[in-house]
Amino acid sequence: HRNFNAYVNGFRLDEARAALGDPAKRDLPILTIALDAGFQSIGPFNRAFKAATGRTPGEFRREKLADS
Repeated sequence: HRNFNAYVNGFRLDEARAALGDPAKRDLPILTIALDAGFQSIGPFNRAFKAATGRTPGEFRREKLADS
């Protein structure tokens, strides 16, 4: 990891990916998922998510929920 923040964001992103792929949380706003995972705002969450997955949170959610 580049630094401690990147290390912590890894855990936060794992939690966010699980929530975004959960059909039971389909109607939960992405902002709520980001805040619940520990991000302070949507901008840093979107940047970290896209850097880690190559997709935006919305694209990731659509792909995961289309599979279920």
